[in-house]
Amino acid sequence: MIRKLKYIIILLFGALAIYEAYAVAIAYQNLPHQFAPYASILPKDLGLSEKRQDILIKIQDPSFFKHSGIEWPSPLTTTTITQSLVKKLFFKKFTKGFKKIEQTLIARFVVNPNISKETQLAAFMSTVYFGEKDGIQLFGFDQGAHSWFNKPLSELADDEYLSLIAMLPGPNMLKPNTVASRERVRRIKQVLNGECVYNHVSQIFLDQCSER
Repeated sequence: MIRKLKYIIILLFGALAIYEAYAVAIAYQNLPHQFAPYASILPKDLGLSEKRQDILIKIQDPSFFKHSGIEWPSPLTTTTITQSLVKKLFFKKFTKGFKKIEQTLIARFVVNPNISKETQLAAFMSTVYFGEKDGIQLFGFDQGAHSWFNKPLSELADDEYLSLIAMLPGPNMLKPNTVASRERVRRIKQVLNGECVYNHVSQIFLDQCSER
């Protein structure tokens, strides 16, 4: 009985490995198509200064320019910029579990080795979710800036820009001009001022930053 159970487990893991390998291969085939709209775009072309790009990276994915698309030791419980892109571009419907494994493998072995960090960032800026307003789903920094502040991204005041950054972990829970948004902006400022240590995506909600 025990031996039979072992064989079943081995077969299940083998089937999972084959399925995930197939998913990675399909993602590789689709890679040029998925990133074609962003191949010639730089973050500055989207209205983001170098200083504000640094802020985005520092708060959303501190090791973005160093990691291989995923962040150890917890790649299956965190979401880097690369993983976020994979979720948006390669899945029609994303669910936890096996899809998270697939997302992680595609980020590590398909997107990160083949797509520059600059293109990844431009794609992220163009597709990231900024919640719902007046029944409309908002995607991309440009639409987020216009919808929440009636301005292009390049004309946002510093606190307005930080309010957009603050939304990213939970857009519909952290809408601008809410108590939750203001508290998160305050914690973001602590990070930027060196008053709070934040080095890993697993800490993205900034619970480690002190309350007033």
